Formats: sequence, structure tokens, C-alpha cells
Amino acid sequence: MKKSMFKSLTIRLVILVLMLSMIFTTGVFAAVDVNSNDSADGNAIDTQATTDIGVQYRGHVQNKGDVPLPVGSFVTGPNELGSRGEGFRLEGLRIELTGDIPAGAGISYDVHVQNKGWLGPVSNGAYAGTTAQGLRIEAIKINLTGLDCYEVYYRGHVQNKGDIPVVDESWGWVKNGAQLGTTGESLRLESIQIKIVKTENYTALGDSIAYGMSATPGSGYVNLFYNHLTSQTGNENLQLVNLGVPGYTSSQLLNQLQNDPATMAALSQAKVITISVGGNNILAPVIAGLAVAFQLDPNSPTFPADLATALAQPGAGDIITAALPGIQTAVTASVTQFGTDWPQIIGTIKTLAPQADIVVTTLYDPINLQDPLYTVFDPAIQTINTAIKTPGAGYKVADVYTAFANYQGSEPLVNFNWYTGNLDPHPTTAGHDVIYQCHLSAGFIN
Repeated sequence: MKKSMFKSLTIRLVILVLMLSMIFTTGVFAAVDVNSNDSADGNAIDTQATTDIGVQYRGHVQNKGDVPLPVGSFVTGPNELGSRGEGFRLEGLRIELTGDIPAGAGISYDVHVQNKGWLGPVSNGAYAGTTAQGLRIEAIKINLTGLDCYEVYYRGHVQNKGDIPVVDESWGWVKNGAQLGTTGESLRLESIQIKIVKTENYTALGDSIAYGMSATPGSGYVNLFYNHLTSQTGNENLQLVNLGVPGYTSSQLLNQLQNDPATMAALSQAKVITISVGGNNILAPVIAGLAVAFQLDPNSPTFPADLATALAQPGAGDIITAALPGIQTAVTASVTQFGTDWPQIIGTIKTLAPQADIVVTTLYDPINLQDPLYTVFDPAIQTINTAIKTPGAGYKVADVYTAFANYQGSEPLVNFNWYTGNLDPHPTTAGHDVIYQCHLSAGFIN
């Protein structure tokens, strides 16, 4: 009986690993996926509060002189400088940043003036334009320097054109050096509004589940959570940066955090961070162990076919039986490595994004409780989940394991099913929705 049970487990393990090798050696890697409300989404900016760095400006207007009054005072962004409906030209202005300005940071601006063209950029409160010459400003470009996490937005009112720019039939904004106004049309810029906006994102980290594998496009839990976040006041311009990479283990994620400039840059601007990692700490050693046992290259694009051929050879069962103790040892070591990596992962993220809200998913078990393989994989899953659920670690936990275990619905949450021949362990679209609901239940976001 024991021999028969062991043989059954071995056969199932072989089939499982064969299918997993096809899934986890696809060579599919996640690129930075940025879904942003860019300059074309100008209207959302209008309702967003300015941040710890702001902007103020003053100028010279035809027939009015220096504005605002008293002379030397400033308009605070995004309020209007100049006039509308009076036919007065804006002749010059000064712009400067306010608040906690880092060393080396500043704001530069260049104006296009009647009969003179572009005058050349000036910065940080210097005067741009003319006085006592009766010359109109026709266009302006504004840039930030030394402020990677901020953007400058601006809009205005132009003779014969009205409020510009027009975006989706509404008054929008241009940003970051784009031209506001006209050249070659002899039209005066009559007023301007300027605003500093902090660029923030939702960064998703982890493995193929974060990447969204096996979900309907756009229906992965990361996309669902992002849509929820951007529906909240103050998050209208939140960008999505999905850095999930299929096949990543905890050590690979840690290396990404410590050595990848794109990841570091994304996290420096992160308002919200989610993490899904750990499953490959269990699966990768199984695949690697069989690769060694059959003398195959797990990184080869032909590995799934090579493994299938090897498994069909006489004596394959004996090779697997001999390899299982080593595989079990490797899985144990990899799970232990997760425990070592995990506090470093969280510590590195908090260093890179000290103000961000963080939510972490627990691992679910794709194998049914009645399946013999449940007892092989579940203890390792629980060990990783125990590390994730460390009290007082400074993040919220989306308890996906419990949600999947207690699920009472009729639609499968995981593709894995022995009886239909589908051995993909990733969540279905319904499963991703449950993971998303777990993120909402974590309860940290407004």
C-alpha cells in the first residue's frame, strides 16, 4: 500500500512538474507597464491638491503694471496671473518654487516675445519678458530641474483662442517644457496658471501572479486594484508600474530591489506597493532537481520537450525516486531562504519608499485538500505564509490563502484540475478578483 501510494505521488509530481516547467520557463518577462493619466488627462489635475513643493509667480501686464498688488507680492499656484476678457497682454513674469526645495532643484522658463522670439531660459525668480516696450508674450515653456518626483503643469488664456489647451473639449493643461501659446500668429498671452504636481505611482512587485498570468487581459488583481485606487479622490493621476516577473523567487525579487535602477526609480515615487512572491521558492527547486536528475538544462527553450522525452524513457521512475529526497531538501532550503530574504525585501522597500502603503498577499494552495500532493506542498506554503504574517512588520496582509480555502462560489479560483487535465496553478480571472477583494479587505487605503 505504501509503495502504491508513493508511486501515485511520484507520478503526480512528475506530471505536475512537467506542466509547471512549461509555464515557468516560457521566457516571458514583465516590462514596466505604466498606465498614466498623462497630459491628455488634464482635467483630473485640476482637482488635485498641491504638495509640499509649490509655485508662486508675479508679472507685468499692459495698462496694469506689476501684478499682483502690493508690488512684490505673488500669486500662489494654480491661481491666475494676468487678465481675461480685457484685451491686455502679459509682458513679463517671474516664477519661483516654494516649500521644502532640495538643493539643486529649481524651475526654469522661456518666453516667446513679439518681435524678439524666444529670449532664452531663465530660472528661479528671474524676470522673463520686457517692460516699457509694449511687447506681448506670445508663448511660454516651463521646466523643473532637479525634481524627479514632480511635474509642472500650466495653462492660459490667449487672444482670439480663449482658454488653452483644450483637451477632450475641456480646458486642460500642458506640462514639463511643452509650449503654451502661439508663435507666428501675433496673438498675445493674456493670463497663465501654473501648478506643481507630485508624480506618484502604484508599484506591483513579485511573480507571475502579480504579472497577471492566466487572467483575462486587464482583469488581473493588480489592474483591478489600480482601477479602485484611481477612483479615490487624490489618486486621479496615480500611475501603474507593474514589475511582476513570471518565475521570480524571493531572492530574485531582492536582487531586483537592490540592483535594478528602474525598480528603484519606480519605488521612489510609489504611493502604494503590492507584493506577491514565494510560490516559486517551492516550485523552482522541484524543476531544478528534475533537471539535474535527467541531466537537462532548465533554461533551455526546449526544456519541457526534453523533460517529456526523458520521462518516457525506461527507468525514469527510478531516477525520480532517487531524486525525490534531494528535491525535498532543496525545497526546504528554498523555503528557508525565503525566511532570510523576506525581512531584507521589506527593509529595502521601506528604504526606497518610506511613505508608501504596502500590502502583501499570502500564498494560496492550488491543490485540493483531498489530493495526496496537498500534504507535500501545503506545509511549505504555510511556512512562507507564517513569515509573511509576521506581526508588526509594517505592512498589511491580504490573506489570500484563507480566502481561497473558504471560498464557497461555483466558479473555480485556480486553473489547476487533475480531472480536466489543466495543471496551470495560476488564479483564474475569478481567482484574481478574490485576490483583489483581499487587498480591499486589508483596509489601509482611503
